[in-house]
Amino acid sequence: MQRLPDDLLRELAEKYHTPLYVFDENTIRGKCRELTSVITYPNFKIRYACKALTLQAVLRIMLAEGMWVDASSINEVHRALRAGFNPEEVFYTGEGATDAVYRFLADKGVLINCTSLDQLRLLGATRPGHCCSIRINPGEGHGESDRTNTGGPSSKHGIYKDQIDEAKAIAASHGLRIVGIHSHIGSGSKPEEWRQWNKINEIALDIARGFGSDLEFVNLGGGLPVPYRPGEQPMDVAQWGKELSESMQKLADDLGRNVRFFIEPGRFLVAESGVLLAEVQAVKTTPTEGNIRGYNYVIVNTGLNHNIRPAMYGSYHDIRFLPHDQVPRGEGKEYVVAGYLCESGDVFTADDSGRLMPRPFAELKVGDLMVMGNIGAYSHAMKSEYNSMNLPASVLIDATGRTRIIERRGTLDDIMRRELEVYDEGRDASM
Repeated sequence: MQRLPDDLLRELAEKYHTPLYVFDENTIRGKCRELTSVITYPNFKIRYACKALTLQAVLRIMLAEGMWVDASSINEVHRALRAGFNPEEVFYTGEGATDAVYRFLADKGVLINCTSLDQLRLLGATRPGHCCSIRINPGEGHGESDRTNTGGPSSKHGIYKDQIDEAKAIAASHGLRIVGIHSHIGSGSKPEEWRQWNKINEIALDIARGFGSDLEFVNLGGGLPVPYRPGEQPMDVAQWGKELSESMQKLADDLGRNVRFFIEPGRFLVAESGVLLAEVQAVKTTPTEGNIRGYNYVIVNTGLNHNIRPAMYGSYHDIRFLPHDQVPRGEGKEYVVAGYLCESGDVFTADDSGRLMPRPFAELKVGDLMVMGNIGAYSHAMKSEYNSMNLPASVLIDATGRTRIIERRGTLDDIMRRELEVYDEGRDASM
């Protein structure tokens, strides 16, 4: 997303208050069209991994752009259906499964992607003779860290490559037809990592060759890198698309037919569409004592409850500040940007080991506006009400430039909505 104008950000913060999520529709649409344009393989479709950002407004943008949906829970399936997707446009990949969930999906016409041998057994017992796909673990991954790596021996995801024959046998014993092969190997961060992504996915394509005439599609997942740091170059999408299309065409030639080809990006489509706005509420300093370094801290009215990625993964997000008085400041300092939660790990500028990593900013004051970039993926989607904090509102800048609320700000009633009174009338609640 091109940097939003400072005046617009100040206006949004003033009108809708902070903390505030802001999403840009044109950025999302542009990313959808960019990926669609570089795949020349003729039988191709993108499934949006909606766990990245599940807002109804965003799902409807994806629908309008011709995307289908990858869902990782039954409620994500329901969200997609409510947004207007047809059941056959939804793909269910859940690590957990129950008889009731599989019955609902099968009756609805949502394709089930089995991620374990036990899920194949469950589906076979629930719907013998049904069709499904299987998620395979090709034995390698390419995540930025072990926490975002979804391939290889250290990953819980998928049926390991040495268990494919057993998967086929289980399917055959229940009359199940395995019509698709799915693989997702992790989320990388460096622009050149798409080459490793393509290389590992060749293993998945080789496995797909062994499924014969029942095979209808291959889904190679997502995890395409996104630039988060200033100056980082985006991946070479055109070259990635060219090489991937060639690999798929070779598979089609080997099989004698153009099986359908899916990818399921989430982060790539929405990460750059979002910013998080917050207000500086305190600036404080700790001294250096002995070998222990002191720091300048700036406390903002948001935290890991609104973007958990820095605390969970050590992820970097670009941060800038807009002076509340719009007056240029004097000499800057290095600040640790921290949240407002009663939680020591509530810090936005730390590495993946938790070590504080202060960044240089012009002098900061209470009332300044923080703008945190690239929060469109796995920030809003992983938000929480920790410390009983109200959830932020979400604003969409639509394709015409108009801004509108797409999700209202949370309230205490929202936080307590599922709680039940456990004490009988007249009982002393202090006991």
